[in-house]
Amino acid sequence: MKPLSLSGIKVVNFGLNLPGPMLAARLMRKGADVQHIEPPAGDPTRTMFRAADGVPLLYSLLHDGGDTVMLDLRDSAQRGVALAQCESADIVIDTFLPGALGKLGIDEGGLRGKNKGLIYCSINGFARRADSFALPGHDINFLAASGVADALGLSPTGPLPRFPIGDIVGGVLAAEAEIFAALVARSRDGLGRRIDISIVDVLDDLNVMAKIGARVPEDPFSAFLSGRFPCYRLYESAAGGTVALGALEPKFWERFCVLIGHPELIAHQFAARESAVGCHQTIESVMRGRSAALWEAASLASPCCLTEVKKTNN
Repeated sequence: MKPLSLSGIKVVNFGLNLPGPMLAARLMRKGADVQHIEPPAGDPTRTMFRAADGVPLLYSLLHDGGDTVMLDLRDSAQRGVALAQCESADIVIDTFLPGALGKLGIDEGGLRGKNKGLIYCSINGFARRADSFALPGHDINFLAASGVADALGLSPTGPLPRFPIGDIVGGVLAAEAEIFAALVARSRDGLGRRIDISIVDVLDDLNVMAKIGARVPEDPFSAFLSGRFPCYRLYESAAGGTVALGALEPKFWERFCVLIGHPELIAHQFAARESAVGCHQTIESVMRGRSAALWEAASLASPCCLTEVKKTNN
C-alpha cells in the first residue's frame, strides 16, 4: 500500500478550539504525525459538547490519534519542551492573536533560525492590513466583516448557521491549501515559509456571487442562488422532510418537470415566486406528496439534481 501523502511530516499545533485542531486532524488523516500543545487548563473544548457519558465529543473527534502534552509556556523548562518539538517540526500551527505566542517565547524568527525548513502557519480572523487585525473574534464577526453575513441574508431575528463557515472555509481549508503549496515550494528550495491566513480576507475573496449581484441588481439572475427561482430552492416534502432542487441546467430542469408529471412547467424555469404563472405553488403542492427519500430515489433513474436534506441529529 502506498504511503499517505504526508507520511513523515511532523505537525506541532498550538491552536485551540476549532481551527487549529481541525487543521491538524485533517493533516493527520493524510499521514502527518501531530503533536498538540495545550495550556495547563487544557483546550476549552474539553469541557464542551459532552455526551451523556461525559465524553467531550468535539475534542475527541479533533484530537483522535494525535499526541497531546500540556505545557505552561511561561515556565522556561516547559517552554523548552515546546521549542524542542518545534525545532524538529515541519509545520507549526498558531491560531493565537498576532504576537501572543511570541510573548510566551515561541517566536517564529527564533524557530526558523534553528529550523530553516519550518512552515509556520498563522490563522487570524482579520486582515493584517486592517485596524482590527489584532482584535479577537469568532465566526459571527468574520462573516460580518467579510460581507458573507449580508450575502447569506442573516438578520437579528433569524437563525445563525450552525456550520462555522468562517472558521472552516476561511481558516482550516484555506490554511490546508497554503500548507500543501508551501511543502511543494520547500521540496524545490529546502526553505520553509510563513503562512498568514486572514479568515475575513479569504471569505471576502470567495464572496464573488454576492459582489456581482450588488453591481447588477437589476439583472434577475443576480439573485439566482437565493431561492427566487423554482429550479433552485428547497421544497417541503411529506413526513416533515425537505428536498433540495438544484436544476440550473435546462436538461436537469426538463427531467425534473417530467419526473413530477408537469412538463408544462419546462418553459417557466426562471419564474419568480411572485409570478402569476404559479410554477412555485404547483411544485410545492406536488412535492408534499412523497417523502424526501422517495423523491431522491425516484430521481436516480433520470438524475435532475434533486437531493434529500439530511438531518444532522445522528
